[in-house]
Amino acid sequence: MKKVGIDTNVLLRLLVDDDPVQREAVLSFGKGLGTQYLGFVSLISLVEMDWALRRQYGYSKQESVSALQKISQLRGVEIQSFDAVIQTIRGVENGSGDFADVLIANLCLYEGCGHVVTLDRKAAAKIPAMELLA
Repeated sequence: MKKVGIDTNVLLRLLVDDDPVQREAVLSFGKGLGTQYLGFVSLISLVEMDWALRRQYGYSKQESVSALQKISQLRGVEIQSFDAVIQTIRGVENGSGDFADVLIANLCLYEGCGHVVTLDRKAAAKIPAMELLA
C-alpha cells in the first residue's frame, strides 16, 4: 500500500468546517485511508496543528490536545514517533506544559538525553525533563 503525507491544512479541515469545498475534498480523501493508501502525519504537522487550533481557531489547550488525540486514532494514519506523541498528549492533559515543549522533551529523552536545557522558565517549571539554563 502506498504512503501519502498529510499536510496540516488537511488535518485541520477534518476538525474545522470553515471551508465546505475543502472539507468535502478532505472527507473524500479520508475514505481511501487504510484501504487505498496509508496516511503519514509528521511531528511538524502536529505542532503546527496545535498552534493553528489554539491561535487561529480559539481552541483551549485541552481542546487542542483532544483534537490531536483524535488524529492519532484515525484509521489508516501513521503518526511520526507515535509513542512520543501519545506520551506528549498524556503529559499535556496532566498539565505538564504546552504540546511543543512537552514533545521536545519527550523526543530528547527518547534519543537518550538526560535532560533538555531551556531558557523558558514556564517550561522548566512544568516539565521534569527540562532544566533552566539561565
